Amino acid sequence: MHPAFCFLPAEPLPPLRGGRLDGWVIPAKDTADVAGWPTTWGSPRRGLTATDTSPFLNRLRRQGAAINGKTVTSELGATIYAERDDVPLLSSPAYPGCTPGGSSSGAAVVVADGLHRAAHGSDAGGSLRVPAAACGVVGFKPAGLPESGSVDGFITATVADQIELWATRPRRLEGLTVGVLTQPLFTPNAQVAADRAAVVKRAAEAVAEVCEVREVAPYSAATETYRHFQARIKHAFSKADPEDSAYIAWLCDEGRSVTSSQLLAANRHIDALPGILRAEWGVDAVITPMIATDPPPLGFFPSLSPADSFEAQTEWSPWGSLFNLTGAPAIAVGPVQIGGVTAAADDATVLELARLVEPVAAEWKLQRAN
Repeated sequence: MHPAFCFLPAEPLPPLRGGRLDGWVIPAKDTADVAGWPTTWGSPRRGLTATDTSPFLNRLRRQGAAINGKTVTSELGATIYAERDDVPLLSSPAYPGCTPGGSSSGAAVVVADGLHRAAHGSDAGGSLRVPAAACGVVGFKPAGLPESGSVDGFITATVADQIELWATRPRRLEGLTVGVLTQPLFTPNAQVAADRAAVVKRAAEAVAEVCEVREVAPYSAATETYRHFQARIKHAFSKADPEDSAYIAWLCDEGRSVTSSQLLAANRHIDALPGILRAEWGVDAVITPMIATDPPPLGFFPSLSPADSFEAQTEWSPWGSLFNLTGAPAIAVGPVQIGGVTAAADDATVLELARLVEPVAAEWKLQRAN
């Protein structure tokens, strides 16, 4: 069994009926239930046998896809890396010896290793897009603000595979205005690698052949947004069982310290965020790096204290969670992220922009390999 899988049954879960996804075999992230299979949420200690299959996975099966197993994830999806002593240690196929990102770690690895065209994942703060960037593939978070805070999606080998999976129709891009942001957003002191800033600017040049493109700077309330993001994400773990995880225990303690007034202020700020971005940036979509540097070596994040790890994870990806807060679609095409700002940049539009960027990302990947 490939180490990116934490469970492989003797036979895949078959489609419920034939449909437009006939022939697709898509592994599930180990945060999603499949009836009769274990769900461990990234820790064998948490393992339970599911009695139902998640609605998202059943929808895929009704469209003709089979589900063949479960892929490794970080514990409770809480981190953008996945490293536990009792879970297979995965390395990025693009950066051997380095983290493949997370929390949809195994999903990115099976796609980057060529085992699958697509793998299921979910995204609450970059969990599809960070591993896609760390493994050199494509991760798309569709628009949405579900009650769980996490949006189901896919990591794929190509943008075309995303378009096929979501069945989006082509969009005309003329008339769109796209911003370019290479400065770190939520952690101003983060160091952005020069080659990652440069590839974003080359991607913007490709987009500029069709759209109006202009540079933007971090919006004035960005550090305030990060403070409110911390309050919300930590509060979400306030009732979690830490089990044996020092990091989850820290999140629980931090979450319990969030007051009702702090949470109310966070929710009010986040509700106002789409309007703040429209007013300050005046663009329909924005292009950023997805991660600020190459993936760090395995063991880097776990070597830090939980508080330092939280900050280091944000410094590594200081742009991604913005689009979880606004509910806008966002995609990582290798090193480049494209996120929606206005309603004009819907799922289909962001995927069309990604098509323009994909050759630039592919060329960058080839240059890095040589």
